[in-house]
Amino acid sequence: MIMIKTLFLASLLLATFARPRMTIWAPSDLVQKLGQNEVQMNLAHFGYIPWGRALVGHVYVADPIDACTTLPRVSPITGDRSPILLVKRGSCTFITKGYNGQMAGASMVVVIDDRDEAILYPEMVSDRAGFGDNIHIPIAMISKSNGEAILKVLTDAAAKGQKSPVALAIGFDWPRADRPSYEIWVSAADQNSYASFARFAPYAAKLFNSTDMNPRFVSFPCEACEKAGFKIANPDCLSGGRYCAADPDGTGPLSGRDIIWEQLRQICISLKGPEKFYEYALGFRACINKATMATCAEQLTERLLINPAEINSCIDSSWITFGGAKAEPTLSDNELLRKERSDFVGYGISHWPQVFINGMPFGGNMDEGRLFSQICHSFEDQPAVCTIPEDHPQRSADPNDYKPHGSIWGVVLIVAIFALVFMGAFYLVYRRVIKRELAKELSVEVNQAVSNLSLIHI
Repeated sequence: MIMIKTLFLASLLLATFARPRMTIWAPSDLVQKLGQNEVQMNLAHFGYIPWGRALVGHVYVADPIDACTTLPRVSPITGDRSPILLVKRGSCTFITKGYNGQMAGASMVVVIDDRDEAILYPEMVSDRAGFGDNIHIPIAMISKSNGEAILKVLTDAAAKGQKSPVALAIGFDWPRADRPSYEIWVSAADQNSYASFARFAPYAAKLFNSTDMNPRFVSFPCEACEKAGFKIANPDCLSGGRYCAADPDGTGPLSGRDIIWEQLRQICISLKGPEKFYEYALGFRACINKATMATCAEQLTERLLINPAEINSCIDSSWITFGGAKAEPTLSDNELLRKERSDFVGYGISHWPQVFINGMPFGGNMDEGRLFSQICHSFEDQPAVCTIPEDHPQRSADPNDYKPHGSIWGVVLIVAIFALVFMGAFYLVYRRVIKRELAKELSVEVNQAVSNLSLIHI
């Protein structure tokens, strides 16, 4: 009966709500206390997120609750196949908490925020070393108030000898569209951003005709310039300090202003279509943060047969002026950069590269195969191109059933064959040596026998 209810609820979640959603399944008095059954959450940008599926399970408190050390194995109640571990924020990284929860047998880790703040977009990101790739379960954060309410129900139940009266249902879905759109937020000064373009390029090419892809660019305002009403020039900014980037080479010849200029150029190139932008982005990897970046970019534009007059016209027409006044890029506002900055703030971008699909942030590991799969999942009706490339190994749909990639078994097979060949060669050599030694011993024995025979006859 529990399994039937679980399957029914999972199908209801996916059919009804077109976005990731956490709801309280039990107990009813917790729903009454919170005033609603939905618990707002955000998803980490590492770990495995089972997009298109639902997870239903009871909640268990980590011990210790910060989950910063090895945890005892979760002991779920009968019939609970997807135990959810509740932990508190602080004392160690989110990745450590997620990994320890995974090793304890949890199907999902839910982190209680330790700050009174709105839970809007993920701020849980993987470290640069990529250790987040070792986590194969979803990680989510909920607000301090909601988390403390859930924790109180669990601790009160534990004091009475009860196991886990709290059950959550999480649906991992989001809006679909006839023609999905996706945005990749990057910085023109960031090698990782353009490396992500390169890795995703084979997948993006399959989607050019059926999706809308838009590169988006990060920038920051100059605080001092803002206080001065954006009326002073800053060497790392355009538009009076409205749009700035960090100096990419310190005492070198480049400035943050060069980065913003390049981002403005790339916005205009992207208006010529995703194919042309991808060609440019892949080539621009060789120009990033070089002293000759502007010259390198101009040469790349010529090589790709992009008309520089069209790009310059696009840039020139984007400056905002009044009364026919001539634009002054160091001070004049820019409508293209204004749009980027406005959406950057509105989306709550916390790191880059970061992807939004149909207006929703893509969570979990930044894996190109999973990103392709999720874009395909965002179609109302998937096109024929939405087949997972054969050369990209996929993880199991069940995060608790993770198996090594096929390539590992290929390595094992090669090692086994190599070992057999080595053993065969060793056997042949061994036989030859043994045969030679036997022949020597036999010769010695024969000579000895002949010698003894000769002595007898004498």
